[in-house]
This record gives sequence, C-alpha cells and structure tokens, in this order.
Amino acid sequence: MHNAFLGVKPAVIEWRQYDSEKHQWLEASEEQLQSKNSQIAPYSPAFDDIYFNPQDGIAESTHVFLNGNNLEPRFTERHKLQQSSEFHIFESGFGTGLNFLLTAKLWQQTAIRDSKAELHFWSIEQFPLHPNDLKKAFRILGVESEYSEKLLSNYPDALPGIHQLQISDNIVLHLLFYPADKALKELALPESHAFDAWFLDGFAPSKNPDMWAKSLLHFMALHSTHGTTLSTFTVAAALRKPLPHYGFNIEKRPGFGRKREMLTAKFSEKELSTPKPTLATDYITARPKPNKVAIIGAGLAGCSLAHQLHKQQIDVHLFDQHGICSGASNMPSLVALPVLSADHNAYSQLTFHGFRHLKAYIDKYPELAQSQFAHQLSNKKYSQHHLEQYQEVYAKQNWHREESWFQFQTLQVAERLVQALKLPAIQVHGKTFCQHLIKDLDKTQLHLNTKVDDLSQLNEFDHVVIASGYQSPHTACTQNLPQIAPMRGQLTTLKAEHSHTTPINHDGHIAHYNGQLVIGATFENSSDDAVRRENSLTNIAQVNRRFGFHFTEKDIANEHPGVRATSYDRFPFCGYFNQVGDQTLWLNYGFGARGLCFSMLCAKVIANAINQRPSPLPKTLLSRVSPLRIN
Repeated sequence: MHNAFLGVKPAVIEWRQYDSEKHQWLEASEEQLQSKNSQIAPYSPAFDDIYFNPQDGIAESTHVFLNGNNLEPRFTERHKLQQSSEFHIFESGFGTGLNFLLTAKLWQQTAIRDSKAELHFWSIEQFPLHPNDLKKAFRILGVESEYSEKLLSNYPDALPGIHQLQISDNIVLHLLFYPADKALKELALPESHAFDAWFLDGFAPSKNPDMWAKSLLHFMALHSTHGTTLSTFTVAAALRKPLPHYGFNIEKRPGFGRKREMLTAKFSEKELSTPKPTLATDYITARPKPNKVAIIGAGLAGCSLAHQLHKQQIDVHLFDQHGICSGASNMPSLVALPVLSADHNAYSQLTFHGFRHLKAYIDKYPELAQSQFAHQLSNKKYSQHHLEQYQEVYAKQNWHREESWFQFQTLQVAERLVQALKLPAIQVHGKTFCQHLIKDLDKTQLHLNTKVDDLSQLNEFDHVVIASGYQSPHTACTQNLPQIAPMRGQLTTLKAEHSHTTPINHDGHIAHYNGQLVIGATFENSSDDAVRRENSLTNIAQVNRRFGFHFTEKDIANEHPGVRATSYDRFPFCGYFNQVGDQTLWLNYGFGARGLCFSMLCAKVIANAINQRPSPLPKTLLSRVSPLRIN
C-alpha cells in the first residue's frame, strides 16, 4: 500500500495568528477562526510557510498574478472576439484557491453579453486542503462568492488524477492532484496547445524545490506561444537564471508590500525536443478538423459519445441496426461505482475517473439517478478483511462530508443484519439515460434500424467510431479489430417491495426500479441474448440464500438478458485505431460490466482526441485503454 495514491495526501495545516508584538506566529483559537481576522492564515509545518499574506492576501495575489500577467485588458479583448475562444492559465500550486477565485471574478467582470470565450484554469496540488479549511480561508479573506460555493460543492477527494470542475458556463477549473513532476509527465496535451499565462505560485523555492524543477520550465516552453506571459512572487536565481534559456524574456517589477521585487516574463520562442512517442501520443496527435463523425452503435458507449461530440459542436451521426439502447445497456437498473483496491491500482484509478465524469452529468440532471449510493457486502471477490482494508485506505483520502462514503453501516435486509461499506454509486434506467444523452440531436442525425455492413457506406464521414459492444470486432470492417469475450448476463425483476432502496452489491446486486425489485446478474461465457428462465431461478436462489428472502418463480415480473463485451485485461478499448483511406477509425467498446461507469469518460477521451483538446485522462491510463496496446 506504499504510495498507493501517487504521493497525493490531504494537507496537514495549522491555523496561526500573527502576534505583532512578539513578531511570531501563534496558534489561533476557534473563536479567532470564526472572525474575519486579517492576521490569521493557514500554516504548513511540512514547508514551514503560510499559504497567503494574512494582512492583504487579495491585494498581493492581484498585484503579482492578475496585474503581473496584465489580465484585465487581455480578458477584455478575448471577450470581444466573435468566434469561440479559450483562455488557458496554468498555476503551479492551488493552495487555498485564492488566485483562481480572483481570476474567475475578473473574468466575469470583463465579460460582455454574448461572449463566446471560456476560461480554463489549470492548477497542480499534491497536498489538497480539506474543504472545511478552504471555507475558513474564504471567510477570512472575504472571497466568499458563487464561485467559492461551486468550488466547495464540486471539490474532489484527495485522489490522484485530473479533476475537471465546471464552475460556471464559461469557467472550467482543472485540478491536477499529483506531485508537480508527475503532473507534468501525465498531462496529455496536443503539441499545439499553448497556455496564455503562467502563475508560478506555491511555497518558496528554498522550501519546496520540487515545485520549481527544470522540468517545469521545459514544460512551460513546450506549451507557450508568442505573447504567453508569466509572473511569480520570487526572483530567486534558481528560477530567474534559466528562464531566458527556455525562451522567456524576463523583467523585474516592484514586489508587493515588503517584497522589493517580483518577476514577470514574456515568451518569444524556443525550439525544444518533444517527449518520446508512447501509446498516449495517439490521443494528442494533430489531425484535420473533423467535418462529420459516424458512430456505429447506440448503446451507452455510442450515445455518450454522440452527446459529447454534439456538445463540442461536431456534426455527429448515430447508426444502429436496431434502435436506441437495444443491447446490453437496455436494463431497468444500471449501477456504476468505483472499484476499490489496496494499492489504488490503474483499474481503480480508471473507475474513479469514470465515476467522476458520470457524476458531473448526473449533478446537472439529478432526476436521472434512482440512487447515488450503494452498499458493498463481502462476497467471493471482497472478503470482510478486504473491505476493512479498503475502508482504511480510502477513508484517509475522503473528506467525510455528509455523504459518509467509505464508512461501514449495519443494514436490515429481509431476515438478516449485514455489515456493508457505503460507497459512492449512481443507479439509472438504461434506456431513459441513453435517450436523455441524445435529446438534443436532430432526427436527421439518428440512423436507426440501419445496419452498416461496410465502411464504404459511410464515405461522407471523415471519422468513424465503432461502439457496438460485443459485436464490435465484427462490425463494418474486415480488419483485425481487438477481440473481446462475450459475457452473457441476465437481470430479473420481481413483483416485490423492499424497505432498503439503495443498491446492494453482494455476489450479485439488489436494486429497486418502479416499485419492483431488480436482482442479478448472472455471468456466463456466451453470446446468446435470449431469455433463460434458469438464470432467473439462479438469481432468486442467490438472494434467498444470502438474505433469507422467500422468493419463488411466481414472483418473476420480467427478465432482462444482455451480452457484455469484456476485454482480455478488463480495460476498455477507447481511442484511435487506424487510418482507413481518408477515414480515421476509432474504437469505443470492451467495457465489460462497467458500461455506465466508463461511458461518459471514454466519450470525453475520444471526443477530445478528435477535436484536438487536452485529454481528461493522464498518459499512464491512456496507454492502458489504447486499442493499440494489443500490438
């Protein structure tokens, strides 16, 4: 379990008050913390430094970062552009989020009606502050606002990854919870992607040298363009001297308050070697801008991708030989939850990323979710010892808000009392969810009851995505597509009520839909999607044995068979596959039993790759989902 979370840990801080008579920092009392006391600041024992200027943190941040990068006139000009535009800022230390909140406020203050510009704020943080400490800092600084509320309500747990927070319609915060060097290596950016401004913040170079490594300067030079600016509070030689070598023309300016000087710079140009190609490179390779995209398959994978491409203003068309959500996605109860592991391995990381993207959609449309929690019981896969181990591991990274995730609870299920670990989860009705995803598509973009036998039928499309579940390797193509193992499963709905409405995972799962109990599902190596009564009897016997129910065949209301597409390593095939003539071929299948969990994430991965945008996944995980990993 060593370094299970890649070095990401909740910050350990102390609240200090400056004693002007003794000229030293003393521990602040709870009473002092409740007031707007300008002499109080969070202090890091690990770095022996405070997070912000307690006397005038707002003025200092404004002077160093907003004015240092000349943001007000630049924001004004960007808002005046007639076409869609993005302004990207990269910060090397999120801390309390003060710089972000001030930047967001200025962005909106300079906005004009019908502006098509978006602000994207990227920030690294290895030791995220607890939301309660952020809230205290916002109150003390006087920066409480709709943005701080949105930040707090969407603030991710202390788990490594790229966490995207939609703060408003035109402001996106990208939190990179990694050590600095890891964040720079993992961020998958197109070579052409350039930041408009750099905020070099964080603790001083003498106290936190890892944050100011030369790898940061190399990364900055790779992703800057003519006119990109930089500002920082420090003029330390370790930063000042190498900057010109990386293409930055530096200028010393008056610092804030007692600090005599600060540093600003403008990028001119610099020829640098690019990183060696990896499997992740295919997600950020320059390609012609897409005109029309065809998706073959209208289940969870296809509908999620159609939604994402349409959202990015790409002309997308959805093909299916039957109809919307006619395959394995067409279930009365689909439950997504992240997979736990003692070392938070790559598969666990992928499921947590997937769950977060799904949750962001559900937060906008909460009426789609029948439940947002699940209870995990011990089973053949997870012994009670495993669950206790996972609870200990993940509870340390969880903020323990009102949800009480990763906590054990005692449940009454039928005749049994059971110990269950409460987990974040989302339960939806498959067809309802898919139909909601494509509600904004025009009827002319839906080609249902249309079988695609060959890619030549789709000559008008410059990109084609195969998302046909277990049938994908045999869809419209004679090439060697990655193979999957068809895994049949069957859910059973029972004419029965049960007092516990949250989904329960055991060796199967129990959930509710429309006043009925949904149980299952079976697992068989088969591509037969016909109803099998013996599967329903197996589901009934399983819940009767585990919980003391007394269900019989007479209680069966309906049966729901489907065939999952399972890859050899459980990771989905999600990404670029090949160039077929003038068409670029992409794959989006192999989700196994994690279709709901992976669908929104994989859609964003492929849509961003097609549209030449930064990937939502780190490079390590992109390599694990690449369809080319089998070569």
